[in-house]
Amino acid sequence: MPLDVSASSKSLLVFGDSIVQPDYASTQEELPGLGHKFELLGTMVRDSDPENPVGNPGSSGGGGGGNEGISATTTPATSVALAFRNLPPGINIRALDNQLGLKYFFVAPRTCGGGSPRVTLLVDSDGDGDTDFAAHGHVNPPVFTACPPGKWVYENLTDDLGRWEVTPGGAVPGIPVFPFVPWETLENAIAATFPNHKIRAGFLVEDACSFFPGTCGKGHYDLVTIENRTLEIWQDTVRK
Repeated sequence: MPLDVSASSKSLLVFGDSIVQPDYASTQEELPGLGHKFELLGTMVRDSDPENPVGNPGSSGGGGGGNEGISATTTPATSVALAFRNLPPGINIRALDNQLGLKYFFVAPRTCGGGSPRVTLLVDSDGDGDTDFAAHGHVNPPVFTACPPGKWVYENLTDDLGRWEVTPGGAVPGIPVFPFVPWETLENAIAATFPNHKIRAGFLVEDACSFFPGTCGKGHYDLVTIENRTLEIWQDTVRK
């Protein structure tokens, strides 16, 4: 269920029949330089590592201890979940080198597929404040499905593997609809074609359960990194 950029605005995100509205004010950084928090939307919630739920009593993250993270449980009727990070006033794509990644743990028989989960970047191509296209980084290349359940897996989305696409297709010259391209290829194409671009926001998203049954069920996430902030504890998140 790809993000419909044409139907999205500065405050609304459209995934098929689902409309998500981030609350940018709620994620304001606590201190200058920390960066905006991650806003949990849809079925994404605070949760604990299934393999380490009770360690570190009195956790500094605000939970009951253990390794704090987030999770989403999706069904065909509730198939959209996000961890959204606003990046005002927008950054150059090169600022994201080595700063995009995540860990996931899928509760069997849950797996990946149908473009989910992925990290999406909202790109303003000309600096006018609107989203002109989106870039999507996928897990488990080159098959992009059959992620192993029951174990933590880390994915560096800026490595040399072909992970990235853009929607709408053709928005970035030289970036094909398929096969997907490595991060460096994507960033060089965007920087060369759109010198005044800004990355407005980035988010982890699940949105495939309604049409790809293998992605239904529960997925845990940790160490979600988008630029200068990593989701490590519950205090890195906001949910209204």
